Amino acid sequence: MRHVIPLIIIVFFSLARIAGAESLSLTTADDQWHSRSEAMNAVLTTCFKRMGIELNIIPMPSERSLYNANAGLQDGNFVRTRGISEFHPNLIMVPEPVSKNIITAFSKDLTIKVNGWKSLLPYHVVWVRGWKNCERELKDANLITRVNNEQLLFHFLDEGRAQVGVFGLETGLELIGMLGVRDVHPLSPPIVESDLFLYLNKKHEDKVDLVAKTLREMKKDGTYDNILARFYNYRTFVK
Repeated sequence: MRHVIPLIIIVFFSLARIAGAESLSLTTADDQWHSRSEAMNAVLTTCFKRMGIELNIIPMPSERSLYNANAGLQDGNFVRTRGISEFHPNLIMVPEPVSKNIITAFSKDLTIKVNGWKSLLPYHVVWVRGWKNCERELKDANLITRVNNEQLLFHFLDEGRAQVGVFGLETGLELIGMLGVRDVHPLSPPIVESDLFLYLNKKHEDKVDLVAKTLREMKKDGTYDNILARFYNYRTFVK
C-alpha cells in the first residue's frame, strides 16, 4: 500500500499538468493522406510542443478553414501563401516559412506554354475554392471553374471539363498517382514558387514571434530536416 499511494500522487499531478497545459486548434485545407500534410503536421506539432502548447489539427475545406480561423472559431490556419491577411484581417502571418509550394499548371494539352499567371488567361482554368492567389491572378481568365477539393480538380482535367488546373507540384503528382489519372501532366516551367506560412488569429498575436523563433531553431538544429526526411524522398523546401 505504501507504494500505491506515491504512485497515485504522481498520476494525479501528471494529469493536473496535462489538464492545465495550453492547447491550440489549427485548421488546414490539406487532405491528410499526402506527404506534405503529414510533414507539416509533424513540424508544427513539434514546434508548439517546444513552446509547451498542445496542438490540435483540424482539416476542413479551404474556404471554411480560413473563415473559421479568421472568426476565431479555431486559433489559426496553415499552409498558406503571403497576402492572406488582406482578405482575412484577423489572421496574422508567422513570418518564418513552414514550407515552399511550387505552383504548377496541370493539363492534358502539353502544347500549352506557361510563362507566369497571365499565360493562363486565354484558357478554361480550374482551381480549388479558397485559393486566394488564383482568385487574385486569374480573375480575368477566359473561363473559370472553382471546385471544392483537389480530387475534383483532377477529375475535371481528366474528363476534359477544363483545360488547365492550378495546383502544387508535389501534391499534384501524388494525387495523380493515387487517382490513377494517366493523361494529365504538370506543365513546365512552374507558374511560381512561393513560401507557405502559418497564420494565427490576432488573439494569439503574442505568440507570433515565438513561433517564428522556434521554427528557425528547428531548422538550425536539424529537427526540421529530420522531420521532412521521414515523409519525403525529394526536397522542395525552405531552409
